[in-house]
Amino acid sequence: MAIGVTAMANWEHCPAVERAAAEYGGHWVFRGTDAPLYRLYECLAAGGTVDDFAGRYDVDLESAVAALRYEAAEFRKDRLVRPDGPGVMAPIPLVAPTGDEIPDWNFCPAVERIAGKVSGAWVFTESRLPLEALFENLASGCTLAEFDEWYGMEPARQAAVLSYEAKALREEGLITYARSA
Repeated sequence: MAIGVTAMANWEHCPAVERAAAEYGGHWVFRGTDAPLYRLYECLAAGGTVDDFAGRYDVDLESAVAALRYEAAEFRKDRLVRPDGPGVMAPIPLVAPTGDEIPDWNFCPAVERIAGKVSGAWVFTESRLPLEALFENLASGCTLAEFDEWYGMEPARQAAVLSYEAKALREEGLITYARSA
């Protein structure tokens, strides 16, 4: 089953990454490198830190941190809000979708978004912990174990989110490559 590509970070506007040429897979890579963005999420899901990733893939640490902070900011923008005061909650995107948003979190079983719960933010299932907290803390250099200690969110659930993101970015690169071929 392919992951949908219509609901989260629009990497077009992230200054730390750029789209690789189609002949190189069409993935998002860190600007000026051949290191795919999805590798950052794989490294973090395996328990590494942003410093580990930067050293392993020869990526500027500031660029890796900027990508995580960019994604956290995208989470802050994507909320379910009341369009006309009290009544039915509806999704109102701040920016019209372009088709380049990755991933569609609706298909990730580790997260949920419920109108009226934490202002409609994406949160870990059965919790009130927003995903943006994970990305902000990882950008600051914390490990999955530390995040668990601080917030009580098991590393396996954190890794599921990061693995989902990595898979979405890998598949999106393949889709982009197929479209250009």
